Order: sequence, then C-alpha cells, then structure tokens
Amino acid sequence: MCVKCSLPVSEKMRLALEDPDLYEGDMVGNLRSVDRNVKRGDEFRWPNAAVPYVIDQALLAHSDVILKGMKNYHDNTCVRFVPRTTEKDYVNIYQGGKCSSAVGRVGGQQNLSLGNECLVVGTVIHELGHALGFYHEQSRSDRDEFVIIYKENMKNGTEGNFVKLEPHQNILYTEFDYDSIMIYGNKAFSKDGQSNTIEAKNGQELLPSFQKKSLTESDIVSVKKMYKC
Repeated sequence: MCVKCSLPVSEKMRLALEDPDLYEGDMVGNLRSVDRNVKRGDEFRWPNAAVPYVIDQALLAHSDVILKGMKNYHDNTCVRFVPRTTEKDYVNIYQGGKCSSAVGRVGGQQNLSLGNECLVVGTVIHELGHALGFYHEQSRSDRDEFVIIYKENMKNGTEGNFVKLEPHQNILYTEFDYDSIMIYGNKAFSKDGQSNTIEAKNGQELLPSFQKKSLTESDIVSVKKMYKC
C-alpha cells in the first residue's frame, strides 16, 4: 500500500518542502557551514536585478503558475526574471521530486526544482525567493523573540533544520514577519503531521508557503533593499 498516495494534498505539499537531504528542507548547496555568511555579498546577487531562467520541457504545461509567481516579483519589486539567451549564470527550472533551490546566484546553471506538489503560486514565489538570495524567516538571528521552537515534536534527525543564525551571519532588512512567504508553517518537519514544531509568540497561525498567494509588504521591502532599488 502506498501510504503517501493516501495523504491529503496539503500534507503532500508540506512534505515536498521537507527533503531531509537538503538544508532546511528545500535549499541546495553547501549551506551547513557556520561561515556561509548567508549570501550577504554582492557576488551572490543577480546583476541589475535580472535573473535569466529556462523552464524545462517537462514543466511547460505548468508555465502559467511559474510565470504568475515571477509576476508577483515584477509587479512589486525591481527584480525581473528574463528568459535566458546566452547568459552564463541562470536558473534552470525543472520538474524534480520535491521543491528546492540554490540560494542566491551561485554561478553557471543552478537548478530550481518544482515537483508535482510544488506547482502552486505560493511555493513558486518561495523557491524564487531562495534563488534571489533569501533564507527562511525563522532562521533569523532574532527569531527567539518572535517564535517558539519545539524540538520534541520534530521528526528524528530534522532538528538541524531549525538552527538559528548568528547576528554576523544575516542582514535583517525588516522586522520579523509572521506572514512572510519565506517562513515555515506550524507543522514543518512534524513527527506526526499534527504537532506544532514552531509557534508564533503572538499566537497567530503560521501558514506554509503553499497556502499563500503573494509576497508580503515586508517581503517586498526586503527584496528592494537586497537589490538596492
């Protein structure tokens, strides 16, 4: 019997963002080092806020939702996702098994995976945020002022996905945003899918990215500050 096949769609979408082999579930690259510096330098930014991309043939039938996610950035920030011509550095959007992306511009072809459960606009915006250079909101160095982490409710071996950054490792462009497109939902990496692993200190529900439709005002400010526009 296929246990995963019988799961609700929302549960499949949550699990698609929780690859145990990737940093914090959906970020590709050597990011576990405490010296990674959170892609702070301009060398990790996309020049002129233009991000060349290619959509793999297997995803062309879903290009509408991908373009809708890109449009959310176009409508609210100076960032532009542009079809690749001859650019050396670009984002290759392909249909992998789960949802994942490199963080910031890493050089050459970098992959952004959108599996079947990732093809909703909120998840697309979230993964594009990683490609621009953003980490998860709950990783901020000041997060303990705003959220409570429950390690006892996490799947064994996933505790490392909730590591807090040191102050020198991140740039805090705005105040902590409970509604950010980049924040975990309450049940991220939950051992039973029911227990909360993260809760807001103000009591509000933390929604996963797949339940959202757009960047928040705070997200928009962060993108504009990161790309100096």
